[in-house]
Amino acid sequence: MRRRVLMAGGLAGMIAALAGCGRLLPSRTDSLNDPVEEFEHVTSSEMETSGGGTMRTSLRGDIRFDVDEEQLLDALDPVWRSVVEYIFEKDEGFGSRTVLVTAHGADGSTVEPRELLGSEVADQFGSLSFIHFFEHYGLA
Repeated sequence: MRRRVLMAGGLAGMIAALAGCGRLLPSRTDSLNDPVEEFEHVTSSEMETSGGGTMRTSLRGDIRFDVDEEQLLDALDPVWRSVVEYIFEKDEGFGSRTVLVTAHGADGSTVEPRELLGSEVADQFGSLSFIHFFEHYGLA
């Protein structure tokens, strides 16, 4: 029984340490959101990274624009290029981070960054990782 308590305590300590360094808990990514909010037509950016180390990682959240559906994808493209460059540097070119971001238009429309890739890639994968965007923007 004592051994089980010690193991549980050790595990709890390890989880607390990982959570403290941001490895387990989502974290607001101000160094990404602040510059994104400076782009023309962006009204807000609320993205965060999750995971870390060898765990499955993602970038999730929303970017809101002041344009309607017809202009939303065009407005997203330069913003998303900046996001991709940020993730490329952050992850040192390792493109396995999953993309879970939605762009919202002023008229309630939504698009996902995958739509920037064209149908051959966008329709091929359920879960999309950043490696596809690294290639699309000439980083890989």
